[in-house]
Amino acid sequence: MISFPDGWASGTWRITGTSLDPGWLPVPAIDSAPAAEAWVHENTELLRHAWAPTWTTESAQAVPEVLRAGLAHRRPDDALAFQLWPAQHPLCVFVHVAMGRGDGVRPGPGDGILFVSEGLGPGVLIPRSARIGDGDVLGYDIVFSFEGDVVVIVSVEPTFADLLGIVSASIHTFTASLQLVAPDGLPRRALQPELMEAQPANSWIDSLTAS
Repeated sequence: MISFPDGWASGTWRITGTSLDPGWLPVPAIDSAPAAEAWVHENTELLRHAWAPTWTTESAQAVPEVLRAGLAHRRPDDALAFQLWPAQHPLCVFVHVAMGRGDGVRPGPGDGILFVSEGLGPGVLIPRSARIGDGDVLGYDIVFSFEGDVVVIVSVEPTFADLLGIVSASIHTFTASLQLVAPDGLPRRALQPELMEAQPANSWIDSLTAS
């Protein structure tokens, strides 16, 4: 979906971000089965030690499978990818950050609501919904558009509404910290989106979990 524009040599542009909240596990791009299993084993042990008082037989079985799912969910165009574990339980949310040429990806009026990132500038938060079995799940994309048809997209994979409500504040804080840094070492700021309501009061989407 996202390709790199001409002149975007490897390492010349970068996306950076930080989170001080616990539970953020970076998911690397791994291209070999032995390396993937080593990563799963290493992080299973880290979680086992971190969860020591609450670690169960169920955790020992489920955690490695959830970690493997994280590697499988990492997308080819992800610049950054994370599993966000909000509690000492084998349940997490997948968060992706992609950057590159938008190929026409530019939200317009009515597509979403304003989301202002301190680091990236103004973007558009677009809710996503899906159905898994008998239940509805919710997620969202936050799209930041820059000059030259360049976009940065933060994607939160659909999950249970209650879980999304727990992790969204942390995801919003992380997204606010993101910066798109050009080859000259200076951050770039997103263009103002064309929305029907582009006021800071509409920046947060706590109402997502109320439906």
